[in-house]
Order: sequence, then C-alpha cells, then structure tokens
Amino acid sequence: MSVQLRCVGTGDAFGSGGRLHSCYHLQTDKMQLLLDCGCSSIAGLHGCGIKPDEIDLIVVSHLHGDHFGGIPFLFLEAKYVSRRSRPLTLVGPPGLQQQIEATLESLYPGAIGKGVDFPVHYRQLEPETGLQFGDLKLTCRPVVHGSSPHVFGLRVEIAERVISYSGDTEWTDELLELAAGSDLFIAECFSYGPETPSHLDYQTLLKKRQLLDCRRLVLTHLGEALLERLEELELEVLKDGDLLRL
Repeated sequence: MSVQLRCVGTGDAFGSGGRLHSCYHLQTDKMQLLLDCGCSSIAGLHGCGIKPDEIDLIVVSHLHGDHFGGIPFLFLEAKYVSRRSRPLTLVGPPGLQQQIEATLESLYPGAIGKGVDFPVHYRQLEPETGLQFGDLKLTCRPVVHGSSPHVFGLRVEIAERVISYSGDTEWTDELLELAAGSDLFIAECFSYGPETPSHLDYQTLLKKRQLLDCRRLVLTHLGEALLERLEELELEVLKDGDLLRL
C-alpha cells in the first residue's frame, strides 16, 4: 500500500514567509486524513488539488487556531459547496467539539443552522490508549506548549509506515518516545536558538538528533528569523506544497 504526505501548510501562527498554517495531508489507498487543520487550510487544500469532502479523518494536536481553526471553514465548504455526505471523524484534545462549534458560531452566526448533512464523529485523544481506524493506528504523547494541559504529539502507524508529528512543543523527552522507530518525524522548529518558550529550536534539535530514533527528520513551523537563515541549516526543512512518498 502506498503512503504519501502532502505538506498543505508548514507555517507558524503569524504566517511567516507567506506560509500557511499547520496542515499535513496523509493519503493511502484506503484513507485520507489531516494532521492539524489551521485557519488557512481550506485554501491550502484547494491549492494542492485536494478535495476537502474526500477527507475521512482530521487529527488535531492542540486547540490553537493555527492548528484547528480551519475546521469551521471545512464545515462551511461541506455544507454549501461540496454538499458532503460521507462521514467525517474528528480526533483531538478534550473540548474539541465545543471549540469548533463556538468558533463556527462566532465567525458565521447561524450559518450551519440545524447542523450539517453528513455524520460527524468526535473521538478524544488519550495518551494511555491508542485509537484504531481501519488499518490505521493513532497514538499520542503529551508535550509542553504554554500552560495548556492538553497538547499532544501524534503518531500514525499505517501500511507498515510510522509517521510522527511533534505538534507545538518545547523540548521534552516525550519526543524520544514519539519519534522512536518512525519512518518520518515532523518536528516544529520555530527559532534558531532556545530563546522562545514553548517551542522547539534548531540548535536543540541539531544537538538531540542522534537521540531521535527516526529514519528521516524534517522541520516545520519556522519563524521569520529562522527562515532568514535557511541556507545555514543542515537539517531538512519542509515548505508548503511538498510531497513526501513513504
């Protein structure tokens, strides 16, 4: 079974470098899913030629707008444009459903009315247990990003491939468990040095690289200052639109 990852959005919360918010489209012969769906994701999906109504599963690492804020727009597109009928499963931290509904109502009061015309299923991330969706196994690890107690790194196992994603976090040894045995580890890297709390930085990741048991490490979520130093970096950096075949 083939597995491919399209980097729909690789930017930070500020759109540094003109990059879109976090969104990674994972596709196999049987399933399409998103790892995070930031505010600009609907535009990014269309730009990559990905049909939003064909996405089966969206997994949200934490409840910051640049990671979940595109879901209300996806709901609007599903109701008024693509007329979606297939089910959609949303997985994330506690409060995901309430946050999506509140954001949608705040941005477009009454737009959804009595709801959408397709089944929506919510599942909650739990570090102690994994979730199974057909051939896909999803697990998570708690990471450290600000004061929220519900911030997770994500790990997807499918078709004999393992894709891990840090979400937003400063360094924590949980990342070693998250990356262990991964074919691909997508790590956020906001700054060059450790001057920004709650985020990973390039110097730390370069120092820790040998401890990360992953076949391929790629960096995302770069801030403006780090983008200005791209030519100096030894580690691989993602950009919007990149296609990775695993």
